[in-house]
Amino acid sequence: MPEPPSLGQRAFEHIEYLAAKLGPRPAGSATEREAFDYLAEQLGQWGYAVEALPAPFAPHPRFFARFALGGVALLAGGLALLGYPLPALLVPILIALLPDLAREMIRRAPRPAQSRNLLAFTSADTTAPTLLLVAHVDSAPASAFTAPAVLWLHQNIMFIALRVAWAVAAVAALQLIGLDVPPFAVWLASGTGMLVGGGWVLLEALSQRGRGARWSPGAHDNASGVGVLLALAEYYAAQPPARQRVGFAFTGAEETGLHGAEALAARPELAGQRLAVLNLDMVGAGPVLRYVTQDGALRPRPTNTRLNDLIRQADPGAQPISYVLRSGDYLPFLRRGLPVS
Repeated sequence: MPEPPSLGQRAFEHIEYLAAKLGPRPAGSATEREAFDYLAEQLGQWGYAVEALPAPFAPHPRFFARFALGGVALLAGGLALLGYPLPALLVPILIALLPDLAREMIRRAPRPAQSRNLLAFTSADTTAPTLLLVAHVDSAPASAFTAPAVLWLHQNIMFIALRVAWAVAAVAALQLIGLDVPPFAVWLASGTGMLVGGGWVLLEALSQRGRGARWSPGAHDNASGVGVLLALAEYYAAQPPARQRVGFAFTGAEETGLHGAEALAARPELAGQRLAVLNLDMVGAGPVLRYVTQDGALRPRPTNTRLNDLIRQADPGAQPISYVLRSGDYLPFLRRGLPVS
């Protein structure tokens, strides 16, 4: 008698279906709806009562200028060093705040488009401690860049710019307190700031010009997380935990600004439960398991230390990561004070 497929094999079968057969799944698209139909069918076959929930979202505009504001600020700060250095002090603060500002503007934008969330639980009573596993279904636009070096630069330009901005601000501070800064150092800091800032603006303009022209099939981001959740859902359907409830939340419109998770986290019944949340995203995208320890730069929000301890117990090789300039579906739950990792 053949061995039953492992959890990894089952997860891979779902990943292959979502990424290879369905392909790109932009929020609100027909293929995203097909993916949700597939998930509901699988969960129903295993005996779950599946709840479909609306997830309204705000589609990204054709050009999202807010992503390039940091480059404009750095370019201006580098130029300011040559005559009036005071504005250069504010540039690293603006760049550090930019992700939070962009998220807040996205949260407040009208949400005329529709995605959905799917929610299912094992059979334990609602009063039991609940672990809610979360993975987003939609996939992101593919990068407009294909050259590896340019692709890497675009993915890391904000991190590079933030470090250059601090260097520019340091030179500005030395000038303002009256220290004699060598002209070469001033010109070097100014030129680097203008070069990196201008490069950021150019990269963002070129990238967004092609936005929506190509879409990623989303194998890593995030059919991988969805496949793992489905494999676990099948396993726990046959062997449900006796004293704990496990929930499976498949969210939509993550790539548009965490809209699906935002709608799910806002449900009042979640606040009254003994609930912990674990978000799975880009599973297997690197050689080690990563878990997020905090989110944000100037107002960091720590994730739950107990959950992080349990992750390290399960995988001693797991490595912490702090998300400063990007986020995932854990953030809406974190904002509401729920234990999340």
